[in-house]
Amino acid sequence: IACVIDGMDSSEIANILDAKYHIAVRPGFHCAPLAHKALGTDKTGLVRLSPGYFTTDQEIQYAIDSIKEIADNA
Repeated sequence: IACVIDGMDSSEIANILDAKYHIAVRPGFHCAPLAHKALGTDKTGLVRLSPGYFTTDQEIQYAIDSIKEIADNA
């Protein structure tokens, strides 16, 4: 799952998710610069979340709520 918050660099979002919410994500361009150019994220990159088989619904909701809180305060 990839997301971006307008006006914020993906590294900044990832740092906040890690430091404040203890959520590990991957920021950047993910070896796909042409895809980012097509998406218009070639300046900021994207934040990638990778839920797995053992990721709970509560953990997913926590990540969604955390990203929303960051976006609301951006």
